[in-house]
Amino acid sequence: MAKFLLIGKDIPEGYDFAKGLAGSENEVFCAESDSNTDSSDYNDRIYTASWNKASAISAHSLLIKAETKLETIENVIFYFDADYLSTRFLDNSTDEISTAIDTMTTSFLYITSELLRRADQKRNKLCTGFVVKNLKAEQTSGIVKIAEAAFCQLAENFAQNVSERDYLRVFLAKSSGASEAVAGEEALGEWAAKALGEIAEKKQSLKQATAWNKAGGKIGAGFPFFK
Repeated sequence: MAKFLLIGKDIPEGYDFAKGLAGSENEVFCAESDSNTDSSDYNDRIYTASWNKASAISAHSLLIKAETKLETIENVIFYFDADYLSTRFLDNSTDEISTAIDTMTTSFLYITSELLRRADQKRNKLCTGFVVKNLKAEQTSGIVKIAEAAFCQLAENFAQNVSERDYLRVFLAKSSGASEAVAGEEALGEWAAKALGEIAEKKQSLKQATAWNKAGGKIGAGFPFFK
């Protein structure tokens, strides 16, 4: 049994992905986007907590809650679903900018910073995956395109840390969606869980950690056109 922290797509929107991570025996902790959501029909191994994405203190609190529930944080998936986010932030209006930045950029910066700080204190093994579902060509949300690029840069920067931390493992992956075996959210979650398992016991080079992989494929195969 593995235990996962999922960051980036909250419950209920991210339930299918979380269900894929959970599989038949794993446990998953993630944030909830609506505290009034009825979770009675959810997998009983998927746990949730509220999170103010604009707050560094709330990011710290979320990690404490996850660690308390899971007992340890060893496996983390950061998921940027540009396809879904483009339906939330449609018109690039100034009214949406603050919320969009908090949701798609600030939140990831706070969590990755806090996670790395805590990992440095504990020096326990930490396996992290950054998964991006690319924005489709016909989707025109400019702010989502900018945030997607920022997330990819954050992922690459985070992966650079493996050179100085022998307890850290990282994979980066992109999914183009419909044409892939992992087009479904649950299938993508299942693959992400397996990918973390693949890298857990292997010593990584910086080149391996910072290379983008195709979601659904074998970690380490890499695809040059993703760089």
